[in-house]
Amino acid sequence: MNRASNSLLFVLLTCSFLCIVGCTNQKTNDKTTVSPGAVSASAATQDPALTDAIEETDSLLPEDLSTIQDNSNTVPVDTIPGSITCLVNRQFPLPANYIPKDLVEPKVSFSFSYQSDKRKMRKPAAKALEKMFRAAKKDKIILYGVSAYRSYQRQKQIYQRNVSLYGADSTDTFSAKPGSSEHQSGLTIDISAACVDNALSQAFGNTKEGKWVAKNAHKYGYIIRFPKGKSAITGYHYEPWHIRYVDVTTATYLYKHKLTLEEYYGVQCDKVKQKPSVDVEDPDR
Repeated sequence: MNRASNSLLFVLLTCSFLCIVGCTNQKTNDKTTVSPGAVSASAATQDPALTDAIEETDSLLPEDLSTIQDNSNTVPVDTIPGSITCLVNRQFPLPANYIPKDLVEPKVSFSFSYQSDKRKMRKPAAKALEKMFRAAKKDKIILYGVSAYRSYQRQKQIYQRNVSLYGADSTDTFSAKPGSSEHQSGLTIDISAACVDNALSQAFGNTKEGKWVAKNAHKYGYIIRFPKGKSAITGYHYEPWHIRYVDVTTATYLYKHKLTLEEYYGVQCDKVKQKPSVDVEDPDR
């Protein structure tokens, strides 16, 4: 092999090596890292596999919240539909096609005897609710489930019915728009007690049952989702009956610091567009 041939071979080998390195770097740069709260709801719905994987987890947030909190004590907004700590409200609605895949009926007493989807919750929330109801009973506190899961279509029916009866402006003050109800997540349940005829009333908050729930719910991963004095932040009136499962770590943090999910994530409702409302299935009652 002459000198010219050797030179040509060297050039070809060098080009091949550079091509391999470049392709490898390109593949590395193309990888996407999913961090807590960094994936939007639209991204999750575009990739069903991502939603399925998330539904198998308890939370997208780490146990040590200080690792992702900044000086304002907020964390990245979690809007993944299948996440236990997903923020759901009128600004961050759930997709119309989102249906939890692990819905079960918790073994607790309900205020009604017929079969209905509103008896169902996601499995981790259902198990936690059973523990909480058992603990309450030991303290001679008897609680009843009133309304849990509510599908997008069911919420749409409720909303449209109320609009036809009361008009859109009035309906928006007491009925959540489709997608904006936490009940669709399968992580929320309305509860009450016999002393208030199992009604969803603010009076429940003043009962021994309501006070027990407010003081102890966080031990089982639940929070009073719309607490008193926070309607300007949450966009909802005080609802002592409306509890939301977020896991024990997050619930305890929120309880100790007296925070709503909106404050936790550093967001609040649009005061101009959103009048405080309530989120119930039967506003007439």
